[in-house]
Amino acid sequence: MATDGTLEREYDVPVDESPSATCPYCSRPFRSERYVTFHIGVEHSDVCSADEREAFDDERDDEEYELFTFHFKAAISVFLVYFLFTFVYALVWAG
Repeated sequence: MATDGTLEREYDVPVDESPSATCPYCSRPFRSERYVTFHIGVEHSDVCSADEREAFDDERDDEEYELFTFHFKAAISVFLVYFLFTFVYALVWAG
């Protein structure tokens, strides 16, 4: 668990919301099934089943792909904005 509480806030279920899943090992409530899968893979990796470990690995791979896609789109966007400003700058100075 995070000592500064950053992960705790993301996992915590608000008071007015019912949990959609709970951990089978520690009965902690979570907002989504995905959070439970990550929790089991990180906090209960020594006692989780092979299926739970596989689900954790699949979710981690999916998240890594989503993060790579986000970074790729962000880099392309920055490049395009830089190109646009350079092009406009060249047009202004050309006359």
